[in-house]
Amino acid sequence: MARKDEARRQKRIAKQKAKRQAKRSFLLQRSSADPTIRLQHAEKWPVVRALVAEELWDEGLGYLVIAREESDGRLVFASFMMDVYCLGVKDAFWRAGTRTEFQDIIQQMDEMRTMVPIEPACLVKIVKGAVDYAQSFGFPPHPDYHHASKLLDGIDPSTCPQSFTFGRDGKPFYIQGPHESPARVEAIMKRMREVGGHFSVSSNGLEVEGFPGMDDEFDEG
Repeated sequence: MARKDEARRQKRIAKQKAKRQAKRSFLLQRSSADPTIRLQHAEKWPVVRALVAEELWDEGLGYLVIAREESDGRLVFASFMMDVYCLGVKDAFWRAGTRTEFQDIIQQMDEMRTMVPIEPACLVKIVKGAVDYAQSFGFPPHPDYHHASKLLDGIDPSTCPQSFTFGRDGKPFYIQGPHESPARVEAIMKRMREVGGHFSVSSNGLEVEGFPGMDDEFDEG
């Protein structure tokens, strides 16, 4: 009898130790600033919101946002600034916060471009398809995409019934962004010339359109 009691006691102690270790691991994950730790179980969290800019395919540019819920109800979300015509993921970030904080971010985006619901699988299909398209021309995604994309893990894009065609009229089309340096703009235009793509850039306050075969050099001074 004493041996059975001791075995039960040891089993109870082991279970309590395992619970403490699990709780400690969870708290360490929650407090970690390292996304490889903080987001390591993201594929297990249910998706609670998936949104896309309504004008994405008309303008070529727009946000895609996904939010997933941890076991304690806290949201972890990622945002991707997409260029589906040429550059893929131009910007990306992830953040953990309350539902109110998440809604505040969506409201700010909504003021610039109307955000509408999208199936998570279709969101992933757009993001990863745009990344592949941009990389085919030598344009990698924004550095923060590596971490933000962990919020896409566990979602199968092949279950999305929609098809998406990147570029415009069958060709990559570069639209100059407000924060791109002259050197980067010139490098992208050079690549567009090489692949027969199009571009739209500003020079001396004027919009300059570039098309295959045209003389797209212009006076910088």
